[in-house]
Amino acid sequence: MCNLPPYLRVAEHHAEAACVHLSMIRYLRHEQINKTRWDACVDASAEKHFYGLSWYLDVVSPGWEGVVEETQGQYLAVMPVPVVRKLTLRLVRQPFFCQQLGIYAAAGGLDAAKLQALTAVVKQRFRLILDYSFNTENAALLQPLTDVLQLREYYTHYLPLQQPYKAIAQNYTRDRKMNLKRAQRANLHIVESDNIEPLISFFQENIEQKIYGGVSDTTYELLRELTQVLQQKGLAKLLYAATADGTLTAGALFVTYGKYIVYLFNAADATGRKANGRTLLLDEIIRRHAGSNLILDFESPSRSSIVHFYASFGAVPAPYHVLHQDKLLLPVRWLRQLRMAAYRKLLRQAPQPD
Repeated sequence: MCNLPPYLRVAEHHAEAACVHLSMIRYLRHEQINKTRWDACVDASAEKHFYGLSWYLDVVSPGWEGVVEETQGQYLAVMPVPVVRKLTLRLVRQPFFCQQLGIYAAAGGLDAAKLQALTAVVKQRFRLILDYSFNTENAALLQPLTDVLQLREYYTHYLPLQQPYKAIAQNYTRDRKMNLKRAQRANLHIVESDNIEPLISFFQENIEQKIYGGVSDTTYELLRELTQVLQQKGLAKLLYAATADGTLTAGALFVTYGKYIVYLFNAADATGRKANGRTLLLDEIIRRHAGSNLILDFESPSRSSIVHFYASFGAVPAPYHVLHQDKLLLPVRWLRQLRMAAYRKLLRQAPQPD
């Protein structure tokens, strides 16, 4: 008898014949994944996002693994699994610069049963899943499974850009309109660049010290490598706000793929914050892409001050779900809970936007 996926049920006397046509769910180690088939599946999916592409995962989560639904040499659905090794333990943890992962299904072929089946493979394989974020396209199917799969709901913020710029800008809050005018009166202007170093310096000098535990050098190296790869792929746009004399004061890295423009990384110095440099940068991206079919994803964390900032542009909350699982032995679990308490303290001490 062939190995049918758990969400498929056929009569026993038809099962062997069904194997020719039906698909199979498999867990694959990194070296077993056919990345051409993987990327073709992501690119053809309704959930299409650069986070799930093999080359992006290679940077943010080297050695990543995955669950695939496969038939006749074609990947019908894929679920990236960012695996981390801590001593002898293999666990799942969401990578930096990767807000959403989840399941990508070619030709819109995703339903709740298939989603649950692919997720079950990961839950069965790993005793510890620190956090695993599904994409916003998975949210509607996951909502009824929140308790079954032990999910928590979070939100990013989306701003559809289909309307003309004037119509979008009319929906800015009064404060946001005023701050945009302040940036313009300060004679800030937009500069395009390929150099990520000023942006990293803004973050190191003005934000890093506000983060509990600091930021490791490897995180900055990851950002440098990621920016280079995104630029080589033609997906990155690095913008700076500069003063009249050309001094850079704020910067932002935007990534465009599929239907999304993602506000991936940003920072400003004291001058840029006071002059509302990041407001000018976001307004510029909105102005450039207004009237398109794109959506600006603010990639917002769940912190009220930042949520308020992004909502002031007219952005609306978009839910995504995060999977947690802890089946470790009790003493190990207690130790991990102490470390997670420190991590939550880090999240509460987040830098504030302008």
